[in-house]
Amino acid sequence: MRAFVINKNCRHFETEQEVVSGVVQLLKNAGYRIRIEVPSLGQSADMVATRSRWVTFIEAKTRDWRKALTQCEAHKNVADYIAVAVATVNPPTALLDIANERGYGVIHCQPRSGRTDWLLTPRRNDELWRPQRLELSKALRNIDYEH
Repeated sequence: MRAFVINKNCRHFETEQEVVSGVVQLLKNAGYRIRIEVPSLGQSADMVATRSRWVTFIEAKTRDWRKALTQCEAHKNVADYIAVAVATVNPPTALLDIANERGYGVIHCQPRSGRTDWLLTPRRNDELWRPQRLELSKALRNIDYEH
């Protein structure tokens, strides 16, 4: 997949919102439609990206990536694909190992360069709970796209 690069002359991704914005551009360029702060199962996903019939949930963090992994567990009932977006100079090896083991994708937002790209592509989740997925589909119809 192609990377998304923003202005290289300043620091980026200092806030979670900046991470979300960078990931939105990356996914938008790849043909996804994105919604922000989507409620699901009593929680809220930072981003939900859809392309065709496929639904990808993404949790964004500037720190505490382990919390993102915990949040991702809750998305297994409704998402075809799950990913974590992190803003770090160097992506933690432990994050990459755990994400790979669980089938999650990892999007890396490099604070110094402003570059956003996929480090790990998520594998298709086979733990969908169909009734809850239908509820999510209904809810998504009432949420505006980010772009």
